[in-house]
Amino acid sequence: MVLSPKLFVSISFALLSLTAYTQEKNTNEIIAEGGSKIKVSPDVAMFTLTVKKTDTVEKRAIENLNAEVFNLTKALYQIGFTSTTIKIADYDVSSALDDNNKKKYTASNALNLEFGLDTKLINEVYKVIQETKLNDVDISFDTRVSDSLEKRARLILVQQAIADAKSNADNISHALNVRIIGVKRVMKYTSSLLDDEKVEIVQFTPPKIVRDTELRYNTSFNKLQVEGVELEERITIIYEISG
Repeated sequence: MVLSPKLFVSISFALLSLTAYTQEKNTNEIIAEGGSKIKVSPDVAMFTLTVKKTDTVEKRAIENLNAEVFNLTKALYQIGFTSTTIKIADYDVSSALDDNNKKKYTASNALNLEFGLDTKLINEVYKVIQETKLNDVDISFDTRVSDSLEKRARLILVQQAIADAKSNADNISHALNVRIIGVKRVMKYTSSLLDDEKVEIVQFTPPKIVRDTELRYNTSFNKLQVEGVELEERITIIYEISG
């Protein structure tokens, strides 16, 4: 079949018009970004209590370690912790040569405490360890936001970020004198604090502690609160528009 010059020009013009219309159709959009931030108070307290004992005799190093850990756990029981709330994080016995080329043994035991954040209880942990007069205990303290609290906070953040993006889109459309007719795509960017790690909070009520009238110094946890953690959500929405 041979096309006449006139028919060929008509078809070519139609194809060019369709291509131009398609390109114009694809560019009929605006991109709006929105974001929201809030500060959340951590609700999980974490302690790592590490006991180390060194001796020239391995048996004595282990015995001294076990005795100190026994006194430590006994002190923690006084403020309400139990065998189910105190977890063993590490137990290690190693040896090395000292400067005099004599072998020494080091026995270490690390215990983890994780509980719903209560500054009064944190203060009691430090105080009871101080009063027990333990010699070789290293204390590491940290806080974090539990998985459940972070999820609740992010539900609010996403809603606020979407509202912010919509407000920005409305301002852009009004300035360009165009009309928003639909949402083409939504993109969310999130950096999780927990990296999908589940946090289980052990709930318990510590008993009242009967103490004598001796002067005792409280830690800063007795009156102050821990620093909050900032959470953020960012949303990008691509809107379809018409002129």
